[in-house]
Amino acid sequence: MDSGELQAGQSLTLYTVGDPSDVYDLSYVYNSYYDFNDEETYTINTYSNIDAGEYNICPRLAFESTNDEIYLNLTKIGYPGEVTSSTAGVGTIGPENGGYYNYRGNLIGSPTSDFYISFNNPNEQFDRYFWRKDVTEGSVFNIDYTTLPEIQNTVNVQSPSNTIFGYGVEGLINGDINNIHHSIREGNYPNGVSSLSIPVPTNVFDSFYFRLGFGNNSFQFFRVQHSAIIPASVASPNLSFIVNNQSPANFNMTTNGEGTTYDVIFRGSNANETVFVAHRIYGEVVPEIAFSKENLRMNIQQTYPDLTGFETLPLGSVSLTYYNTLSNSYKDILKNRIEGKVNIIPLNMYYEGVSKQFD
Repeated sequence: MDSGELQAGQSLTLYTVGDPSDVYDLSYVYNSYYDFNDEETYTINTYSNIDAGEYNICPRLAFESTNDEIYLNLTKIGYPGEVTSSTAGVGTIGPENGGYYNYRGNLIGSPTSDFYISFNNPNEQFDRYFWRKDVTEGSVFNIDYTTLPEIQNTVNVQSPSNTIFGYGVEGLINGDINNIHHSIREGNYPNGVSSLSIPVPTNVFDSFYFRLGFGNNSFQFFRVQHSAIIPASVASPNLSFIVNNQSPANFNMTTNGEGTTYDVIFRGSNANETVFVAHRIYGEVVPEIAFSKENLRMNIQQTYPDLTGFETLPLGSVSLTYYNTLSNSYKDILKNRIEGKVNIIPLNMYYEGVSKQFD
């Protein structure tokens, strides 16, 4: 076994001596500190049964929230007007000028970017949307809300029986160099829902990402697909599992259905809940999955003084995922996950799975 310190933009070579048939894992640690609530998190990622080769570990993307790259000043939007597209940003509202909404937010691309956002006037039946291509950072738009196009198109989606449901719809433009996923709509239903009516603009986007999660108190199902149209119905994935032993020293579970990868997370915190640690283990789905990773985590923890008091971590969650995307090969999916590409879905493809929370 070999180890080293990762540095952004630099290469790290790890060497090992053993039989060519030996199986190896790759582990690395993400450490984050949040000064606004004095919390520190450590996430140990372990990828099981990797091939020798070069891996470009994807950096964590910083969420931009300066809210100073685009400004929309709307009048005649009614009161209280609201944003309905889940587009990030902040706004101020008031009853003057027929109801106003002053929005400011960030662009995805730089120095120019396409931008989509939708709003609702409480006195109107349909939402309206704002869409511009190649918006320059710092742009200001003063808009009479009644001049924006209405979203009269509604997509109806039927869901299997559930007690909790959530979804998101994103629009994509062919050839967009920034590959922006424009938020169109999202919704969360903690008591479940049997059908959805989603307002979707026409003649704006070339394809859509449709993300959903639903289930009951035991298992949660999820699916993400990329298609030219939003589907009229969804079905539960044909995947399931039973955890027979929750210990990280002797974990065991049996699986049913066609899956590609599993994701098992053990996690805990110190008594003051100021330090959080998670050990996330990825591997290939087979009918019976068994591993012992407790010593691995304990050895890694010795490098971090904050983690000296953590003993056995309880099981947090388990998920199985089937990929019908760039590849269904475990080794390809594993490499894509390490490099931050696992969520890239070509048109007319998808991934789906099942999960269960234990903590």
